[in-house]
Amino acid sequence: MDDDRISELPDDILSYILTMLSIKDLLKTSVLSKRWCKLWFLMRDLHFDIHNVIESEKELLEKGHLTDVTRYSRTDRCVDLDLTPKEFVKRVDQFLNNFHGTSIDSFFVNFYLDCQQSNTIDRWINFAMVRGVERINLLFLGRPYVHRTAQNKHYKFDSALFSETNASTLKHLHLEYCLVCHPTNGNFTLFKNLRSLTLRWTKLDEMFIESLLSNCRYLEKLCLIFCEFKSSMPKIVSSSLCHLKIFPCYLVSKEGYRLDVDLVLVDCLKLISLEYHGYGFDTLKLNTPVLKNINFSVSLEELNAFVTLCATFPELEIMHLDIFLKVTTSLKITQQLKHLKQLNLMICNPFILDNEECDPLWILNILQASPLLQKLTIMYTNSNFITNQKNIRDVEMFSHDEVKVVELGGCVGNWFEIEFVMNVLKYAHKLEQIVVSPYWREDEPSDWSHDSVWFQSGRKRMSEKLQEAVGLEKLVLI
Repeated sequence: MDDDRISELPDDILSYILTMLSIKDLLKTSVLSKRWCKLWFLMRDLHFDIHNVIESEKELLEKGHLTDVTRYSRTDRCVDLDLTPKEFVKRVDQFLNNFHGTSIDSFFVNFYLDCQQSNTIDRWINFAMVRGVERINLLFLGRPYVHRTAQNKHYKFDSALFSETNASTLKHLHLEYCLVCHPTNGNFTLFKNLRSLTLRWTKLDEMFIESLLSNCRYLEKLCLIFCEFKSSMPKIVSSSLCHLKIFPCYLVSKEGYRLDVDLVLVDCLKLISLEYHGYGFDTLKLNTPVLKNINFSVSLEELNAFVTLCATFPELEIMHLDIFLKVTTSLKITQQLKHLKQLNLMICNPFILDNEECDPLWILNILQASPLLQKLTIMYTNSNFITNQKNIRDVEMFSHDEVKVVELGGCVGNWFEIEFVMNVLKYAHKLEQIVVSPYWREDEPSDWSHDSVWFQSGRKRMSEKLQEAVGLEKLVLI
């Protein structure tokens, strides 16, 4: 009989091989030899999702568990999980029962689970806690797929269940589709060394967040994404928080209606990045003296007031704005952003008709108000080609001596895009490159789309119109 050459490999190589296997295949290795079983002890990152535990995407498609469903012109890949939750739990339990390692770094579950599996999930978390876990991710929406069946009640994450374990090692917690309970008697032992907390599509009491911030002196990052609160948005007051991200949160009325809740106070002396996509920024009170990076959603009508607010941040260097347009108007910026070095503009839903004015030169007013700006990125989403093209104007504008890179995305060859490019080429004296592209970003950083009009005629239009432009060698057409 030939020797088992693979089993003769060093432990670190064999343990790396094990990390490349699915749970289903990993369980099979337990029958190979006692040594393979012992190698499980070396695994420190436990990751369970539909592909790792159930089947690959190819196998799911072949067995009819995945289908493409189109709703409102959007196509989602849906998964039929009427039978698989039971199998998922069974396989994860089988793995954990065979795992005898004494310590792990991370415990990650990404699957469609809810209150029906509460006892099992509680047992899994205790398993991770007693092994000194530092990172727990419980993502019960099960992305990237959509569940076809009706969702049940949220899993209840109650820190009191884990108070008897060694909770001091937990540093990073990410909960999705959960119900978070306020600790009884104000006991925040579970969270005392927490560095980051992300809550997505989660129900909780705003008092939990406020108490957490006052009790967790090491918390540096907080993300609240589409969360449901009981009565209001929590006040964000912290002596340690450095990064804050909030997407629209809400409460549910007695009649069952969702009501948006506004962020009203951020008092964080160490905060360096703030991302807020919600409402009521004009009533928002900010005490963030070292803020360097800000990301907001505003309408064009609110932009001047927002810039005035940002001018009060003495160290602000990076600004990202999602700007919602109803009509295009001229805009005069009255305050300077003296330290701004990078500006990213996402122009959202520009439903501009042929007979409406469309003049993006208001963007140059922001450029003028930012004398140290080095990079300007503009992204048009869902842009359309306007058949009523206008003559390109040579606009008398200021000179800018710092901007080096300009990126223009979502372009389809409209007159105002060409006009903007020509004027930037002419008046940005230290410009090194201007990139013009048909691509735009939608919901996620990796979600890129393009307008087919660009490939049909947009690139040709841009090339023809820009042939005689000053500084054309700096232009890159993608």
